[in-house]
Amino acid sequence: MENKHVLKLIDGIFMPSDAGNVLFDLISRKINYHQIELFSNEERFGNDLSNSISRIKQLNDIKNSLHEIIAYASEKGMSLKIESRIHITCIEEN
Repeated sequence: MENKHVLKLIDGIFMPSDAGNVLFDLISRKINYHQIELFSNEERFGNDLSNSISRIKQLNDIKNSLHEIIAYASEKGMSLKIESRIHITCIEEN
């Protein structure tokens, strides 16, 4: 098996409400993941939480931008073309 992979996650044209459903769910799940990591690492290990805190802020900023894009497209009667690829590289742990 190869070490590098590109997978098509989203590829299509969506009405703004459908795009919102798909993308907001994805972002919310990522935020939830980082919130759980924050709580878990803080409670159990007292680890450095700056990465998760920073990522939650970034995801909330993305969510706000997405609200604006979807509102604009909806107001103008536009559809949204969304393409999302995931790039995965298998690496060996040392």
